[in-house]
Amino acid sequence: KAVVSTQSTAVVSTQSTGNLSSEARGSHSKIPPALCCGGRGNMFNVTVTHGTKKHHISFGDSPSPTTEELAMEIEKITQVPLSQQKLIFKGKQLEVGDVELRQLKVVPGSKIMMLGRQLNSESEAIKSEIMKVKNEGEKVSRKLDELEEQLQGINNGHLPSELQGEALARIHKQCVGTVEQVMRLLEQLDSLQTSDQTVRQLKRSTVLGIQALLDRCDKMMEKL
Repeated sequence: KAVVSTQSTAVVSTQSTGNLSSEARGSHSKIPPALCCGGRGNMFNVTVTHGTKKHHISFGDSPSPTTEELAMEIEKITQVPLSQQKLIFKGKQLEVGDVELRQLKVVPGSKIMMLGRQLNSESEAIKSEIMKVKNEGEKVSRKLDELEEQLQGINNGHLPSELQGEALARIHKQCVGTVEQVMRLLEQLDSLQTSDQTVRQLKRSTVLGIQALLDRCDKMMEKL
């Protein structure tokens, strides 16, 4: 679990231990290296700058976190969506994914710059509606998978000939209903307007995905 701080990290002094009792010196010497040495030991910490703010993020339980884990922590503290983030380290953009920071030469104590902005409340609301349509589209896709499997089974002779007519009629009816459902989803997407480029890209990709479902319906009905 990452530990986040927007304040300067406290420095534990190791000087003037001569006047301490042996018990106190022993206790002092047991301070975890990660806490007293700013990033040694098992703790992995980085400083992320975003605009004029600095955020100190420490991964106490993960000696080798990934760029995705870092981006997720940044999203929590800055409210900048992961998809909106650009992480810059030594002039190069870091790939966000299942890539360990150490593989990219990011070591404890490194400084990383994050570019990105928060979505406003209106854009967030529209994004949420688009995601609902996208989820509905995924349900339709699974339904079409089942219908295509049924049709393939009939074409392969897995159903007695006397029952095929009724089964094909049922599939046709379900296809018609699915086409109507897909058209409603496209109408919902068309009603969602935004100037936010990231949300517009999400809408565009979702529209293409829904249109692909419509093409699948058309092809299936041609086979009936």
